[in-house]
Amino acid sequence: MNTSPAELSRNFKEVFSQLASGVCVVTFWRDGRLHGFTATSVTSVSMNPLRVLFCVAQTSESYDYLKPGSVIGISILTADQRTLSDRFASKVAVGAYDDVRIAENVQLAPVIEGALGHLTARVGEHIPSGDHMIMLCDVTSAQASSDGIPLLYCRRTYHSLHHSL
Repeated sequence: MNTSPAELSRNFKEVFSQLASGVCVVTFWRDGRLHGFTATSVTSVSMNPLRVLFCVAQTSESYDYLKPGSVIGISILTADQRTLSDRFASKVAVGAYDDVRIAENVQLAPVIEGALGHLTARVGEHIPSGDHMIMLCDVTSAQASSDGIPLLYCRRTYHSLHHSL
């Protein structure tokens, strides 16, 4: 059975739409103002050194601000922060996030107040992969909260946990 490239692409997207993922927002300072994007592909990589990765399209405006050495924040969103996920998933003008509340107890990188967890990291290695770039980042701080339940994304919509299995 021959599958066209367009059909294979649609099938690929459909397969990965079935994978439930936690929702994170990657944030950084852009010209002195908060900026960032929603990511469902944040992954822990290593314990020594502490390292995470996420992927970003090379055509993304955010990509230009993620140079090696740049400081970023990663916030794991709660189910109550769905609107923030939607906002950071859209292209916006500089200054559009000025009203987003940033946690005060985290240094260097901005992270979203009230999130389930925060990481700050320094962008390290970039690994090209097709039309995206894999960003390896060295973690500089980590803080978890036990308040709230995680926001999940699966089948092109949001979900939350109702109970433990």
